[in-house]
Amino acid sequence: MLTPEQVLDLAHQLTPAAQRWLALHLQEHLATTLPDHATLNEAVEWYLADACSLGRAAELAGVTRWDLLDALQAHGEMQRPGETRSADEIDDLAERLEQQGLM
Repeated sequence: MLTPEQVLDLAHQLTPAAQRWLALHLQEHLATTLPDHATLNEAVEWYLADACSLGRAAELAGVTRWDLLDALQAHGEMQRPGETRSADEIDDLAERLEQQGLM
């Protein structure tokens, strides 16, 4: 079985188009495997991992969208990882999710 680090190394070797395809399919998989409930911190991590919408993350945590936005701000984040984030920042987020058992 591959370690998360090996999987990330393999993903970095893919073409940009293949990386987008992989990200899309991982998002679809995560969307179908989300828990019924989550802590506020877990919901923030799911949202930042682009596994669910802001509304769905709030629903998972049993809070309002405003509460989730406050948690995002306290977490130092106000948007999902995207083109404004470096590959290292996205890798750090993936590592945090792995350590928390969320991915």
